[in-house]
Amino acid sequence: MIQNFKLINKKNLTSNIYELDFESDNNFAFKPGQFITFLIPIWGRAYSILEENWKIIRLIIKKRELDEGGRWWSKYLCELEIWTSIRWVGPAWHFTLKENEKNKLFLWTGTWFVPLFNQITYWLKNNLNCNFKLIFWARTNDDLFYINELNNLKKEYSNFDFEVYLSREEIIWYKKWYITDFLNYETKNSFSEVYICGTPGMIDSSIDILIEKWFEKENIFTEKY
Repeated sequence: MIQNFKLINKKNLTSNIYELDFESDNNFAFKPGQFITFLIPIWGRAYSILEENWKIIRLIIKKRELDEGGRWWSKYLCELEIWTSIRWVGPAWHFTLKENEKNKLFLWTGTWFVPLFNQITYWLKNNLNCNFKLIFWARTNDDLFYINELNNLKKEYSNFDFEVYLSREEIIWYKKWYITDFLNYETKNSFSEVYICGTPGMIDSSIDILIEKWFEKENIFTEKY
């Protein structure tokens, strides 16, 4: 079903990552991890939902300039004026968390954390009885966002934890290099399911390492962009 949204709030999380709040004409139901598709000029573009509260949804979008290899729709959406209306269709998709008590590991890079964060927060609030571990990668400290929110979750829920990896900067309270460096033979003993969201190269590398460390492929769930 096609509905109308209007942008009601926008703020910068980093120099090029935006948090956008849209209000819809009608309230709607969605499963944590699903996305909506904006019907922007001559194109449809899907973005995962970070949070939903009745008629209001929150998204996080990275704006990439065209001369940096970016896509015009990210620039278009991040530069929308407040109160601008835009059409969308959805929600849709099947990249959703399994409702069981198996300990879960989440791997994400950049803004691809959105569907994972949405699923984690939903099931923590609904008392799913398992451990959640999140591994977050960025290039530098300036590329990080939602660290306060993650720390608050960690304080509130004893079954949630997270680690941050930076590949181009050394900071004492974060790990150095890439999220794949977290994966080892102990992963299989600590977690029964892995959820990965990011670029095809990162996902494929993670899957290869997990399988090499004897992790079952049928318990690896991915979303490629």
